[in-house]
Amino acid sequence: MNRWLKLLGALVGVAAGAFFVSYAYRALQGHDLSALAEPQVSLSLGLLTLLYMALIPVSALAWTLLLGGLERRVPISITAPILATSQFGKYLPGNVAHHIGRVVMIKSAGVGLGVGVLSIAYESILAILACAHVSALTFLWETPAAFADSAITDNRALLVALVTAGAIATISAAPFLATFVWRLRNRNLGPAQPPVLYPGLYPLAFSYLCFALNFVLIGLGLWIMASALGGVGAGISPVLLTGAFASSWLIGFITPGAPAGLGVREAALALWLNESLPSSSVVLLVLALRIATTLGDLLNLAWGSVLMRSRRRAEA
Repeated sequence: MNRWLKLLGALVGVAAGAFFVSYAYRALQGHDLSALAEPQVSLSLGLLTLLYMALIPVSALAWTLLLGGLERRVPISITAPILATSQFGKYLPGNVAHHIGRVVMIKSAGVGLGVGVLSIAYESILAILACAHVSALTFLWETPAAFADSAITDNRALLVALVTAGAIATISAAPFLATFVWRLRNRNLGPAQPPVLYPGLYPLAFSYLCFALNFVLIGLGLWIMASALGGVGAGISPVLLTGAFASSWLIGFITPGAPAGLGVREAALALWLNESLPSSSVVLLVLALRIATTLGDLLNLAWGSVLMRSRRRAEA
């Protein structure tokens, strides 16, 4: 089953990538791409890259709190380099190598396999909920022009209410689900009490806000980039760009087999912005985002590797 799901995800990724390439070809035909080399655009691209790199310390703070709630005290000076180093694994087929790398590397800090996997599971759930919440709130605040005539627009308040209720219900049910899984896997232990499987309301809520902040940071960077490309004059707002990025990230995340959501996220983002910006600006903005994220991952890999090597030498 997993093999067929990965194959389906790969096919979806290829199809989405082909759609975006075709869209880009039509949009850029007869247009000058030298806009990306203009000083103002280059500076905006650099700022977008820095904002993307800021996701590592924000996410590391959330991971540190989740591990602390599970009674594993790991400072951010350890979790941040691990996150920075492992993130490049998401470009490998399957889109899970970065999670495996984190579990392996965090063992050096005394975190066992079970707790490592559990913390990442909590993190993934919270990131998905934050992403869905940000996307839904975008419709309530500012409906994307591409969805102006859709059923989603007619039920915006209901959409936000359902996502909010889903976030609260999922966070509330997490400890019961974790305990049930533990007892299911340890039936031979009888009435033994399970270890700490619930990080607590504060770490969960704060981590949820951290992941929501991540999407806001990228939305702000995209808005600055769109301003440099002339998109703000057309009425584009940071709220719309934040929601567009959040929804495209979610689609890329849940698509199995697409390395780093390659192709899928570009196609989804282009569809979101199609009616809000000129087609040529949409393509340039999407390409700038992919450049910024790839460059940001390379820079994060560099400083994360340096810090991890220094730590290993100090321990030795």
